[in-house]
Amino acid sequence: MDHGDDQDFPMFARPVFLANRPTLESLSSNDGSVAEENPLRSMSTGILKFPDDAHLYPFNHTNLRHLSQVGAGYYGTVHKMQHNESGRLIAVKKIRYNNICDQTRLLKEHDTHMKSENVPNIVKFFGACFSEGDCWICMELMDISIDFLYKRVYSVKKSRLNENIIGHITVCIVDALDYLKRKLNRIHRDVKPSNILINAAGDVKLCDFGICGDLVGSYAITVEAGCVQYLAPERIENMDKYDIRSDVWSLGITLYEIATGVYPYRGWSNQMEHIEIVVNGDSPILLQNMHNLHYTDPLCRFINTCLRKNKDDRPKYVNLKTFSFYKMYAVGGPDIEEAKRILGLEAIDARDHPVEQRA
Repeated sequence: MDHGDDQDFPMFARPVFLANRPTLESLSSNDGSVAEENPLRSMSTGILKFPDDAHLYPFNHTNLRHLSQVGAGYYGTVHKMQHNESGRLIAVKKIRYNNICDQTRLLKEHDTHMKSENVPNIVKFFGACFSEGDCWICMELMDISIDFLYKRVYSVKKSRLNENIIGHITVCIVDALDYLKRKLNRIHRDVKPSNILINAAGDVKLCDFGICGDLVGSYAITVEAGCVQYLAPERIENMDKYDIRSDVWSLGITLYEIATGVYPYRGWSNQMEHIEIVVNGDSPILLQNMHNLHYTDPLCRFINTCLRKNKDDRPKYVNLKTFSFYKMYAVGGPDIEEAKRILGLEAIDARDHPVEQRA
C-alpha cells in the first residue's frame, strides 16, 4: 500500500536502586570480572576508541573519573565521567546483569552500538568493561534529552519549537530507525522523547537499544514492554506479530508531543484507563490550529499518518521518506543550519537548568 502524503488521512523509564539487586554467580567470578565461559565477556573491549583520535587507550574502570549522575532508568544509571588520559568527557551507562534476560539485553545493546559506529544519528560507542557486577558501556556524552528540552521550552520559557527544528529531529530519527531496519533487521521498540538526545551542536541522536527486537520476515517475534505511553495499540493488545509500524506510531506520539508541548492522551487517572483510551479510543489528530499554535499542513499530514489506528494503514520508513515534510528537511541548507544552531542553544540552556527542567 502506498502511503504518500497526498492521501487523505482520518481526521523515563522508572528509576531503580541497583545496589540491592543480587547478581548471579554464573555471570561473574569472585573478583567481579566476567567468567570465562560467559558470552558477556566478549563485550569487554579492553580499549577506548574515539572516532576523532587515532590512539587506542587501554581501558578499565580505573581510567575514569566520576563527575555526576545524569540519568536513571529501570535497567541502570547513566553517569558523566572523564577519561583520565585523554581528558575527554563521556557518558557511561552502568547496567547490573542479573539473569539471562539482562544478559540478552546487554548483548543486544552492545551489538547494536558496535554495528552503528559510523551512523551519524545513533549515539557513538567508545568501549565497554565490567566492574563490581556492572557492565559499563561508554558512549559519547550528549547534553540533554528532547524530553527535558521541550518541557523547558514550552512550560518554563513559554515558547515553542519551530517547525524547522521539528523537521530536523524528524529526519534524524527516521533515518536512525530506518538504518536499524535496513542494515541490522531490528526494531527499536522504545521510541520516546527521553531516548532522543541533543548536543550543543544541535545534533540529534537515538539511544537505548536494550530492548531492540530482531525481525523475522519483517515481524518482531519476541515481546518487550517498552514505555506504555508510547506503545502502539497493537502492542498493547499483545498481538503475536508486529513490525516497524509500531515504532512509527511511537514516533508519531513523540512528534505530536514536541510539536505541541503536551502529551496527546490526557485526562486519564490510571494506567488501565490510559490503555483503554489508546486501544479503543480515537487516534490523536494534530490540527493546523490548536493549542494556540499554528502548524503547517505537511507537518500535520506526517504526524497524523503515523498515528493511524490500524497498523496496516501506517507507512513504513521508505514511505515516510516520500512525505513532503521529510523531504523539505532532508536536503539540509540554511533552514537546517539555523535549526541546529537554535536547538544547540536550547540544549545548553536546558542542561544548565536541571532543577527547572524537571519541575
